[in-house]
Amino acid sequence: MENLADIFLFKGLENSQKEIIISKLKKPIKFKKGECIYSKQNFPNAIGYIIKGEAYAVTNNQNSLYMKSFSKGDCFGAAAVFSNDENFVSSITAKTDLTVLFISENELKQIFMDYPQTALNYIEFLSDKIRFLNRRLGLLSSGKAEDTLLNYLQATADDKNEAKIPNNMTCLSKTLGISRASLYRCLENLEKGGFILKEKNIIKVIKNEKNS
Repeated sequence: MENLADIFLFKGLENSQKEIIISKLKKPIKFKKGECIYSKQNFPNAIGYIIKGEAYAVTNNQNSLYMKSFSKGDCFGAAAVFSNDENFVSSITAKTDLTVLFISENELKQIFMDYPQTALNYIEFLSDKIRFLNRRLGLLSSGKAEDTLLNYLQATADDKNEAKIPNNMTCLSKTLGISRASLYRCLENLEKGGFILKEKNIIKVIKNEKNS
């Protein structure tokens, strides 16, 4: 299957081992633009690997705050597949026509037993995610409104460094703990400082860190 040999799970394996694993996996699933592919109601109990297309995650609440984009080569669901927690914080929707390979919990367990290196790769992947989230949480609690907003934009930007401004700014202000007035002021200041470039509802992150 196209590009599957590059999935994080297979790092360090021989090509022949990758081919054996891939040959036993189910066929990828195709989704149409706008279809929900991952949620509490539609949870395949598997990790998803995007072979083609783009998707995005939003929070599972009344205001559906945009969280992150996914594109070709990205994986999602690694933290949820082995969890018994039914409180899903987000859902994932196809941004374009999409092709996703799902690797189920049972398939993962078998792969881990047959190829222990894949279990180490999985742990490393989750550890990197945790460290990333801890850094983000640290900035979100820093009390500096502009740093908090810039951090959110960085976290939700796609591989082109572009982040989408949510239609509901009230929801974003509540999530970040910033008033609506301050939120607009922070956007203006970040743009004046050369940290972002704003075009309609798309923001391009120019600089990744502030010195103040």
